[in-house]
Amino acid sequence: NYTMIYNVNPDQAINRALLAFSIETVLMRVGAPYYEKVTARLENEYHIGISDCDKNPEALKQILLDIFGKSYKQILDEIKMELGGESTKQYYSSFLNAITE
Repeated sequence: NYTMIYNVNPDQAINRALLAFSIETVLMRVGAPYYEKVTARLENEYHIGISDCDKNPEALKQILLDIFGKSYKQILDEIKMELGGESTKQYYSSFLNAITE
């Protein structure tokens, strides 16, 4: 008999995966060194990965601001574009608002 250890809402799992994929895609497009810099800082300073950024958007925001400065807004726009029509869903719009303000 198989028992699930974790109770994961399938929609939530899909949302988290798409968000992480979108962030990773944008950072890789900017350049692998930037992707590596962001992921290293997330791990070293906040002990999280990109897939955990939905729970701690402030961490991602701070790192993106530090690394990209004024170009940070462009990174946000790229993430929004990568999410496409999904960016209007509550899950994504809350995240985007948290890293925009």
